[in-house]
Amino acid sequence: MDYAKKKFGQNFISDKNLINKIINILDQEQDHLIIEIGPGRGALTKELCKRFKKVVAIEIDTDLEVLLKSEINESNFELIMEDVLNVDLKKLIESNSCKKVSLISNTPYYITSEIIFRTLDVSKFLDKAIFMVQKEVALRICAKANENNYNNLSVAAQFYSEVNYEFTVNKNMFRPIPKVDSAIISLKFHQAYLNQIKDDKAFVAFVRKLFNNKRKTILNNLSTTINTKQRATEILALTKIENNKRPENLSIEDFINIYKETKNGNN
Repeated sequence: MDYAKKKFGQNFISDKNLINKIINILDQEQDHLIIEIGPGRGALTKELCKRFKKVVAIEIDTDLEVLLKSEINESNFELIMEDVLNVDLKKLIESNSCKKVSLISNTPYYITSEIIFRTLDVSKFLDKAIFMVQKEVALRICAKANENNYNNLSVAAQFYSEVNYEFTVNKNMFRPIPKVDSAIISLKFHQAYLNQIKDDKAFVAFVRKLFNNKRKTILNNLSTTINTKQRATEILALTKIENNKRPENLSIEDFINIYKETKNGNN
């Protein structure tokens, strides 16, 4: 029976070699909570249960509930039937005492950004996250300053973590076969930049606004964001950033410096 549903962006994997290759990216500490978003038919989930202390899978598709519960009988497995965007990930992590916590997701295209931003919100509680996403999205998340596909998601992911493009997954590895190739990326979380910012969520929201119109210069975007061109000009002068640069030309350090100056102006 084909359980995949287009409305949930479902494409399932079953190749054992691919599954092991994905799991091997994780730290192999056995005392480990793994949160899996979108377990599908459970092929990856079964292998995770063999290696780690606790596996919590979050699945939105109620038609998969009976299948998953019948296929996976391990005592270290928990299934949450819910839209992941409605799940309190912090509370879930705190209710399971494990030495390490990682997240893994075969991410539906239509909510990729939302899932990643929700993961970044709880990054201080996580060791690592692994996402399977469309290849173009993976390239965007891993993009650096001055690359065309560099955007606010690139900045946010790299603010919280060391991002790695692990490998490409050919579309023929999935059932049903999607239209494009996918890729595996990993996010190894750190607090290097967090120590420079008092409110990281406010910083990420600020960066998102600066990317609202990528065609405009950083001066125009910053002026719109803080509602004053004069102050925006002053901030860019203080941070030694040229007015005619665009958001995709700025490094994470540049965004941090701009944000800090906007806060200084409010003190």
